[in-house]
Amino acid sequence: MSGMDYTQIGRAGELALALYAMVSSDGEVEMFTPVADDDHVDATAGRRRGVPAIAIQVKTAPKVDRDGLVEARASYPAGTVREHPAFLYAVLLLSSVTIEAMWLVPSPDFNRLVYRTISRGKEILEFRADPSKADKFSQFRVPPLEIGQRLLAVIDSLQQHVPLPAIGGPAGLVLAVRRSR
Repeated sequence: MSGMDYTQIGRAGELALALYAMVSSDGEVEMFTPVADDDHVDATAGRRRGVPAIAIQVKTAPKVDRDGLVEARASYPAGTVREHPAFLYAVLLLSSVTIEAMWLVPSPDFNRLVYRTISRGKEILEFRADPSKADKFSQFRVPPLEIGQRLLAVIDSLQQHVPLPAIGGPAGLVLAVRRSR
């Protein structure tokens, strides 16, 4: 991947995440890619035959840095960093076609644990983690063949706690329960 630019590396990470999620969940995780990535959402995901329940910002590193750590950065206009359990960061170490290490971090935890700087009206979140040793991100490291099951666990935990007014919208939403006969 040494000849690829950052956009290509990022897209490769998004595709790898989708592949691993689908295969490791036996097709139960469905991922959707927005037409434009202008709001820090690279993918949304939900259960098959359901609606998307989570938004994911994918960050891909093609190699570890000189200290053996995976580095990733997210930059937002100051004061607009997302803070919601349904917004996740997926940080991948992808030097080839195999995900070597991955972290799936809910944004409240990501925002709390990363190094933050503000420069020129931008808030920059800097992630650094070891792909094999214990550190502050270890609890979020996911074995690649468990990505789908981990995503399903997050999706299920969030869908059980969605308040009805949150999905009602301004015009309201009619909810119906079909009773079996």
